[in-house]
Amino acid sequence: MDYLYTDVYRKLEERIKGMSVGEKLPSERAMVQEYGVSRNVLREALVLLGDRGMIEIRPGKGSYVTDKKDVRLVKHFESVLEKDMDSQMQVLEVREILELAIFEKAALNATEEDIEALEEIYEEMEKNLSEKTGYGNLDLKLHMQIAKATHNDIFPILVHTLYKCSGQRLVLMEDLFPESMKSIHRDHLGIIDAIRRRDVKAVRRIGKRHFDVDRYMLLSMNQIESKT
Repeated sequence: MDYLYTDVYRKLEERIKGMSVGEKLPSERAMVQEYGVSRNVLREALVLLGDRGMIEIRPGKGSYVTDKKDVRLVKHFESVLEKDMDSQMQVLEVREILELAIFEKAALNATEEDIEALEEIYEEMEKNLSEKTGYGNLDLKLHMQIAKATHNDIFPILVHTLYKCSGQRLVLMEDLFPESMKSIHRDHLGIIDAIRRRDVKAVRRIGKRHFDVDRYMLLSMNQIESKT
């Protein structure tokens, strides 16, 4: 079985729950063998754990469990949100307000390395347009990378949590709204281009359209589901 980095992330998340603050995770070589994945897949999972504040990655030394109070806060936030229509729309509204601000801040703060990382993710998305689950994982990865480009460590944690809570169902959405999905994909390139050009007005305009399409798709999908 080919594991995605999200599968390894979940396994490591469970593992970390039983570890103490400051405890070191096994070496990358050991974890690659244990989980049967490539080093790249493992590193993506570790980066995500780091973004969520569960581990601290120390170059040349390894990964260490951090104070998990922030993670408990995230879990609490997830637990109070229902999966009904009203909650999904509320979360999408919060995501829009938060991520538009993140897009603007990324346009001001992104380094060349950040922009190169965004372009690499977009190239992966181009190759995975027909792979619905794979594309969904890359969509989250792109939004996380934009949040990291702000160079504020709190934004990636919030983006990951809200994305997870917003009921994103890309597999069904692509089947029902193929043209809207194409629009969302084009917006990703537009957002990256605006960040590259440091164009705050453009990145907000494209971002607003991006979330308007999301809202339309979510509303339409729930209307369809309510009739079945």
